[in-house]
Amino acid sequence: MQNKLHEDKIVGLVLTFIGGALDAYTYIHYEVFASAQTGNVIQGIIQLFEGQWGSVGKKFLSTVFFLLGVILAKFLIDYFYRKKIHYWRLFVLYYEALLFFVISINLINKHQAAVTMLIAFTASVQWVVFDKIEGRQYTSLFTTGNLKGMGVNLYEYLKTKEEKDKQNFFHFFWVVVAFLSGAIVSTIFYKWLGGKAILMVSLLFLVLSIYETILMIRFYKENNLMN
Repeated sequence: MQNKLHEDKIVGLVLTFIGGALDAYTYIHYEVFASAQTGNVIQGIIQLFEGQWGSVGKKFLSTVFFLLGVILAKFLIDYFYRKKIHYWRLFVLYYEALLFFVISINLINKHQAAVTMLIAFTASVQWVVFDKIEGRQYTSLFTTGNLKGMGVNLYEYLKTKEEKDKQNFFHFFWVVVAFLSGAIVSTIFYKWLGGKAILMVSLLFLVLSIYETILMIRFYKENNLMN
């Protein structure tokens, strides 16, 4: 049995909103990006020459754990594909809801290196296992590739007037809007709540998990797969 519930448009846009929120939160709170490892590497090199060893260490660990998350995500995809288990991504969403709730606790939140490693690791898993919206590639954690997709497809549409190019343009357009909106809302929440602003991310993951669960149950019922 195959289904593409994880490619649902709402799921993809909410995950992208969260991606923008996470990058804004971690940069403001910890001076490190959750997922934009290019920024971490460049900043780390600059800070290395300035002797800011603590900051360099955080960025290095964030990048290493981001890479480990990618490897784990690829393993999970292969493992569950062989086992013919198609709803396993739900557990990733529930795990993220729990993780970001735990991170909001002051006792945990103050440990910057540990938290940034956990966030980078988790974000990269999410990036790999949720990589399409309705069959179209996108990136939920950063927006450079999405901006490229927007520009390329806008150019192609203006040149050819083909409907598929128009649809692809709007696909990337809404992804970019979602990412920017997440960064803006996260910044506003941080000004109100400080470190507790990460609770917004936890709540969004919980709502998204429940939404995806409802989609899965409906799919199983409609296809007589509940027994």
